[in-house]
Amino acid sequence: MESWPLNVMTSRRNAWLEAMLEYVFVKRQVPSDVQEKTLLKLENLDDFIDSELENISKGQVTETDYGRLGDHHVTFDICTNVGTFIVDKDRLGVSSQSNFNTIRGTCCVFKGKWQYELMLGSKGVMQVGWVTSNCKFSQEKGVGDTQDSYAYDGNRVRKWNVSTYKYGEPWLAGDVIGCCLDLDEGTVHFYRNGRSLGVAFDRVRAGPGLVYFPAVSLAFGENLVANFGATPLRHPVEGHRPLEKLDPREAERAWTLVRWVKRLLPVYEEVQKYLTDGLDVFRQGTKAQALLLAAPVLRRLGPLLASSHVTEVSVLPFLFQVLDENPDGGGISVLLELFWALLEVSAPSAKCHSAARSEAGRRKPGRLCRQPLEVQRCLQNVAVALLSGFRFSPCTPDLHHQKRHLSLFLSVAHPTEEAYKKSLYAASKQKLKSVALELESLQLRILEQLTTDDDAPQGQTSRDTFLAKFEDFIKENSPGSRTVTLDLCPPSVALNFFHRLVALLRQCLPVLHAASGKLLQAHSLYIPGDVFLSDIGVRGEVSRVGDFPELPYDIASNQQSNRTDEGHKASVELSSGTPNAFDKDRASTKVFRLLDGIVRLYYLCSHAHFLKMNAVREGMRDYLRAVQEVRRNSALGEPDVVEALAKAEEVFSDTLSQQARQVAWLSAVVFSKEKQADVYWLLRVVLLTLEEASHSGAAFAFVPDYYVESCIKLLTSLSFYFPPTCNLSDIPATFPFSLLHRAIITQCFTAHLFRVFLASLSERMLSGNIGLCMQASSRNDTAFTCSSMAMIQALLQPYKNRPWAQTNWILMRLWKGCGFAFRFTIAPHLVQRMSSKPVESALPSHPAPCPSVFFQNHIGRWLEDHPDRAAAFLGSVLTQLNWAFSQFISMLQEIQNAHFRPERVFVDTRQLKICATCFDLSLGLLRVVEMVVNVAPSLVTHPGRPHSDLLLARICQLVSQVLNRVTSRCGCFDLVVGMDVAGLEAVDHFPIVAAVTGILVALLLRGSVDRLCIMTHLVNNRECFFCKALIEKLDSQRPLPPH
Repeated sequence: MESWPLNVMTSRRNAWLEAMLEYVFVKRQVPSDVQEKTLLKLENLDDFIDSELENISKGQVTETDYGRLGDHHVTFDICTNVGTFIVDKDRLGVSSQSNFNTIRGTCCVFKGKWQYELMLGSKGVMQVGWVTSNCKFSQEKGVGDTQDSYAYDGNRVRKWNVSTYKYGEPWLAGDVIGCCLDLDEGTVHFYRNGRSLGVAFDRVRAGPGLVYFPAVSLAFGENLVANFGATPLRHPVEGHRPLEKLDPREAERAWTLVRWVKRLLPVYEEVQKYLTDGLDVFRQGTKAQALLLAAPVLRRLGPLLASSHVTEVSVLPFLFQVLDENPDGGGISVLLELFWALLEVSAPSAKCHSAARSEAGRRKPGRLCRQPLEVQRCLQNVAVALLSGFRFSPCTPDLHHQKRHLSLFLSVAHPTEEAYKKSLYAASKQKLKSVALELESLQLRILEQLTTDDDAPQGQTSRDTFLAKFEDFIKENSPGSRTVTLDLCPPSVALNFFHRLVALLRQCLPVLHAASGKLLQAHSLYIPGDVFLSDIGVRGEVSRVGDFPELPYDIASNQQSNRTDEGHKASVELSSGTPNAFDKDRASTKVFRLLDGIVRLYYLCSHAHFLKMNAVREGMRDYLRAVQEVRRNSALGEPDVVEALAKAEEVFSDTLSQQARQVAWLSAVVFSKEKQADVYWLLRVVLLTLEEASHSGAAFAFVPDYYVESCIKLLTSLSFYFPPTCNLSDIPATFPFSLLHRAIITQCFTAHLFRVFLASLSERMLSGNIGLCMQASSRNDTAFTCSSMAMIQALLQPYKNRPWAQTNWILMRLWKGCGFAFRFTIAPHLVQRMSSKPVESALPSHPAPCPSVFFQNHIGRWLEDHPDRAAAFLGSVLTQLNWAFSQFISMLQEIQNAHFRPERVFVDTRQLKICATCFDLSLGLLRVVEMVVNVAPSLVTHPGRPHSDLLLARICQLVSQVLNRVTSRCGCFDLVVGMDVAGLEAVDHFPIVAAVTGILVALLLRGSVDRLCIMTHLVNNRECFFCKALIEKLDSQRPLPPH
């Protein structure tokens, strides 16, 4: 597409108009007459266009239609069909619905050369060709089965005229069959996809009373589409005319008008660009002038677009040119904008003018024989032509023609209702976002005024006052505060406050750290370790990573002396009146205090709002699943059930509409990319702070605990709450920081026995590592091997004097998916069970199987390399297993005793919860034993390993005890499972028997024959238990060793 020259843009409107008129309507390759240029004005533009179109009409030679009878527009004649057809709305497509059906066209010929085409929708039995008006058809006789009817059947590869002969070649669905009749020579030819099949018949009769109609006969289920010339023939044959009577002058006039539209497009595009640059009155006026130029052109083009032939001959090639020059669809969008702006309802037809005048008093103006929208008819013709082209274009290996037609169709087609709603939804979100940005900028300006640091140089500044109030605000909203709950800050307000403070803090950067001399930028900002030795680290209401009794006393004296030295230094500097680094150090301290408050604000309030808003989206997903389930059930239900389901779907849809508004607000304001950038930036700051503190010795002990917890919460928000609106992977360089996060949290976790003395923090760090293990991917597993091994070493410490339940859950999580019958998300016995809501367990729920082979290998290597510590670990696991299962059985016995009492006894819900928790603990411990036996079997199967005999005996003892209790028909376990007690839904035979089976299978497959015999003997020597299957194949191999 040619570019609209910018040098024609002048400061006057007349110059603009003259330049556009010359550019669009005057041929540039021919030297223009000066008089013509002066005569071409907007006032006489209509006369100029009419004159040009009239000259085109004079130059065209009108072809005669001698030899043809019938309507100008040719279709299939539904009054002459034999059999049952489904006929398309345009009466060009037919589909047979009975045995052998025949239908002919509405036009006939008696002299000359004529052609029409058939586009096959199927490849079955069809006889297509020409018939006379004297032919009589039935459902046994069709085209070619009577005298003076001539047909070709590509399914049977034969030609028909009463008798049949071999002819042509097989056809396929999608082929274009050309049917040509030459009444001057008396011959009939057929063509397949433009290739001649030869002369089919050469003695066609012609003369008085003989006229030939196009006709087709179709077997049941066959279908085709005819083209009698209303659209250009795909493969026209030289010398043959289409049956449709066409006026070639219309296509030429349309092509001339289209050329002018093509030259108008760059003018209109440039005007649009200038409109977006400013609000100048002159620039606004140029768009109106461009529309004034386009209006007379499109007013004359609109009626011509009603013809599908004109549309395909003139408009379609023009659209392809525009698309080729602008593959992004920009030119098509501008063209459609002009069409929709200027192609309104067409003027009343000439036939209706007289009726309009006579009935003006009785008929409303809006009802004067109005035709459909011109643009609608044009786009319908374009869409039909493109779809036909897509379907019947020649198929090449690269599908060039199909891709071209499909791309243009998608650019021209009106968006679906769903896409239209999505665009409105997106526009509404963008509007919400723009309004919220205005409010946020106002809030930021208010904070800037409140944190001015130069209003009182010799005293307390506004920033000092703000920081003091901010710290009071943090204290009021901290746990343990005596502030009334109603007076606490709402989480939504706290979240907005957090984002405004982050933006404010970035404006204060860079900041100089006087102690190290580093200039901390936004991308490298962290809180130095010595800052935590000040009030941030030693204030009483803050828990620290290294909380132990003697720490405050050792540091307090040093801190006091440091303050005295700093105060003396400050007094000397202020008295001398010379500026130095003290003011900069004081300013940097304020920045660090503000940053510390932001981290604490997120930990206390902001993250809770993220969690709450994510629950809204999860609720919407639940309703969506409910709607989908209702629709599936409606397709299979009875009429009365369907009615009830329709009402339920209506309720769900109303709720979804309300939730969609909430989610729009969340996507635009809460989970936007700007908010994601704030959270990610703070995560970087916290990670760098922890990394710096871990290398600075004693300062790590004074890091507040909320830094470690905020680190976990920040990554949780980025990983689980912001998607799918904003994915973490969309942020550049997130992968190295994800690895850094994992390394730092792992280091804190593994060092908790030595450096982290706060027990509650250790437990929360365990929970953080649970989430870390859940989201570990294959590429993350292979990174930071040293830190991963350190974490494994901490996980495999004996279960004594530490919170071992969550540690055991982590190990079980790493094994799930590799154990025996341990690949389920929901236990098989719970899938089809209809029961009340289960009592919440104290342990995390089991996610989908996602085993970590990397960690399993490292666990096995560590256990093999440290036999003594491995024996201690496995022994502690067996001890805890014995305790957990014993507690579980004792509670089941209490429930059994209560069941057999004559009076009615209610079991406390708390007791049921403890019972279910003990069962979960037993299952987890059994799975950990199974993992150890699989990844490090030598601990119990190798005689040279320390305590291997004892460990094997204890495993066999526990396995026998579990099987004895669980498999007993009259025991308490079987009784409680059969009672189906609410709160004990997870208690069943399958999960615990599967875990025990996994242990036994591992011992059988990985142990030597001697150890297998010992294990079998130990298992079967337990009281009340004997498993014949375990020793069936081993008794004949080796005698039992003496005991």
